[in-house]
Amino acid sequence: MNSVNKSLTELSVEHATAINQASSLIAPSWPLDRFIAVNALWEFREQTIESASARVGALQGLKTTMSADYYLDLFEQGDISESALIESAKAYDASTVTVDELKATLEQAQPNAALSIAEIADLSRDHHKMRWQDEIVHQVSQFCGEFVNQEPETFDHLYAAWLDFTRHDYGMSLLMGEKKLRHAFTQLPDNPDSLFAQAVAELELSPQQLELYAHKLLMCINGWASYFAWQRWENRLNNQQTACVEALLAIRIAWDLIIWRQLKSKPGQVEFSALKQQWQHQKASLMSRIAAHHDYACHYWIWAYAAELSYQRQLQKTLSQTAKPLDSTPVLQAAFCIDVRSERIRRNLELQSEAIQTIGFAGFFGLPITYQPAQTQANRPQLPGLIAPSVMVSEQTPNHKKLNKVSNSSTWKNWASSPVSSFTMVETMGWTYAYKLIKDNFFSKKKEKLIDEFTHHQDWQLTQNHTELSLLEKVNLVTGVLKGMGLTKTFASTILLLGHGSETRNNLHASGLDCGACCGQSGEVNVRVLTSLLNDPAIRTELQKADIHIPEQTRFIAGLHNTTTDEIVCFDTLNNDDIEAWLKQASIETRRERVQIMDAALKDLDDASLEKSLKDRGKDWSEVRPEWGLANNASFIVAPRQRTRGLDLQGRSFLHDYDWQSDAEFALLEQIMTAPMIVTQWINMQYNLSVTDNTFFGSGNKLLHNAVGQHVGVFEGNGGDLRIGLAMQSIHDGEQWRHQPLRLSVYIAAPKQAIENVIAKHKTVRDLVENGWLFILHWSDDNTFERL
Repeated sequence: MNSVNKSLTELSVEHATAINQASSLIAPSWPLDRFIAVNALWEFREQTIESASARVGALQGLKTTMSADYYLDLFEQGDISESALIESAKAYDASTVTVDELKATLEQAQPNAALSIAEIADLSRDHHKMRWQDEIVHQVSQFCGEFVNQEPETFDHLYAAWLDFTRHDYGMSLLMGEKKLRHAFTQLPDNPDSLFAQAVAELELSPQQLELYAHKLLMCINGWASYFAWQRWENRLNNQQTACVEALLAIRIAWDLIIWRQLKSKPGQVEFSALKQQWQHQKASLMSRIAAHHDYACHYWIWAYAAELSYQRQLQKTLSQTAKPLDSTPVLQAAFCIDVRSERIRRNLELQSEAIQTIGFAGFFGLPITYQPAQTQANRPQLPGLIAPSVMVSEQTPNHKKLNKVSNSSTWKNWASSPVSSFTMVETMGWTYAYKLIKDNFFSKKKEKLIDEFTHHQDWQLTQNHTELSLLEKVNLVTGVLKGMGLTKTFASTILLLGHGSETRNNLHASGLDCGACCGQSGEVNVRVLTSLLNDPAIRTELQKADIHIPEQTRFIAGLHNTTTDEIVCFDTLNNDDIEAWLKQASIETRRERVQIMDAALKDLDDASLEKSLKDRGKDWSEVRPEWGLANNASFIVAPRQRTRGLDLQGRSFLHDYDWQSDAEFALLEQIMTAPMIVTQWINMQYNLSVTDNTFFGSGNKLLHNAVGQHVGVFEGNGGDLRIGLAMQSIHDGEQWRHQPLRLSVYIAAPKQAIENVIAKHKTVRDLVENGWLFILHWSDDNTFERL
């Protein structure tokens, strides 16, 4: 084989590396049934946030900061102070620039973004014909939807399956108004590597150009690229490999190569000459284009950082106040998830009595579990997506009555849960279903997922590698949990372990409201399992060997904080009128506080009417904003509760209890900074990016959502790319944004050296800090704050 032909079938090492690098930059997006928050720019963490912004802006025209009007309004309202703006300018080496000059920089237009070959071809395409780019997104997206719905054993043969499908599609030529288009697909190579090699040769791409071009093309079909990146993520958690993102990239490059060849084959080559000229110019100017976007974006990052400094100053003023005292012998201890929605209800519960202590801890309560109902194949992880589950939990005894009930209703419920089914099922099933719809909407209790039919018990079996956990293994498990919560010395007679979940109907992203981290599940299974372990006399006896002495009269009670209604439901009787009254009053106060930012029409309702109204919102299938979820999150505070107790943090802070004086060798600090802190950064960035560019990083109008394969993801409408991120209704109330994009500010009350040691030890943490993806601030004992 001569060297020219060989170059069309083999990819050089440098070009192969470029393909892998581009593919690696796509962050995962979890499917609907385990929807969690993700930083869509996570794989850029080794770069500065400004450089990442410049790159995605130059390649795809994306926005990672807000508009000029937004920042100028914040400045006029005092939410960006002049001193903060000047300090921010200094940080960006613009110390000599005046405020008026900084305002003027926001008037610059964003430089143009690079174009794919399809997009360049569309510039001169007959306007009577369908756009290449539109058809590519439609065809690839529809194919991927059908492909994953078949549940293949591997996704690596995605390209081969697409090629086989396309070679037999006789309608493509007619649809696009292009003769011999189907024949062109028959000329494509059968494997991705050869396809990449042909593209490199014909499009004359250097390794650097290929890497940027490939990344651009993946962003053109970013929703599906993110879904396959999740498949890659899951494979890696299981120590497996997959090239499914590269397979999708091969499809997208194949389309551009087809268009290049199609125009080249036309008589006269007029369109091709224009295409080639612009393509050559674009390749040569890619790096200068990124540099131009970097200069442009830095003007906006000055304003973004000024807003963050202004928030930090206000928060630090609050944190410097004297916290409310705590009784040394609490009557009630209640552990909540660190979710920002818990901040309000924790504060309002503690205000009921000095004898109440609340604890902030990760919402999966430290249990690395997967839940699988007995005698079923269904299972779901009950922990953050960063972690692979290692323990399976099931009922000790299968409930055959419920198994039959769920089996009989599963088909109906799967159909009924689709976004348009409320209407189509009335047409199909008649008024019987219309009556059911009305009943569910106005008279039903909380509507559960099918798998949750089995969870309401306290008799659990825990297994690892198909072997039941030994007593010692269970003890080791709960010892880690208790130490993580700081619950080793003082035990109240009643200790509540409270997961959280939302209540909403007709919402394809409902899992994301249940929890922003734990694979989209409520914490019910986790707290039920943990209480069963902690109430076990045999485990308590063994815990004494670890110097953890739980009094005999102490009862652990599992419960759930409903974040839609702020009701706390306990799964066992409290037998304590005071505690019941405290919980009820805390819910009332939290609802009253939260309604001020929800709906003006609710403000004048009395307590009973307000509670009923919020419950009705949760059952209303037409309600697009049952709650605001984790909107407006801005900080993560790692400190003893005594330092924040009673302080109004406005529902914007994740609160993780931590006392460094009880943390031998700072092992717990290291765990917090490498797990919960990463999770909160993901949540923070998902909300930020869904606001700054909802068209790309968000999922648009939830009223138009249609489920893909029941759980894979959503289309906005009947086609287009798979959508990721948050719907507009989750972050905008129709008049204004309900989330202010601010990078996460992490406040840690621990010795400065200990914090710096963790940063130095863990590259991921170091990248996040040094490259500006979050801020870590040392909170000293004398209430001074220093950014690390």
